[in-house]
Amino acid sequence: RTLRFTFSAGTTSSKDPDTLLAELVRVMKMEGIKFEISAYMCTCKFEDVEFEIEICKLPRLNLNGLRFKRMTGNSWTYKNLLTALIEKLQL
Repeated sequence: RTLRFTFSAGTTSSKDPDTLLAELVRVMKMEGIKFEISAYMCTCKFEDVEFEIEICKLPRLNLNGLRFKRMTGNSWTYKNLLTALIEKLQL
């Protein structure tokens, strides 16, 4: 789906959504993050943090991006976890 959201070069890619999803699954398994996938939305849990990662099409650009949203849990744990995930993703 196409959304307007804040994005950075580290969370965008010209790869197709299925390839991005496979890469996301690879990194989450490597980090020991529990997750469920529904379409292009991953609901994730790590320690006390629950969050969502959605693969979205960026408006007016031929790119796909990752949208992150913390649902519950410690914000510092979430920030550190996402920093590690983004570093390991090969987008």
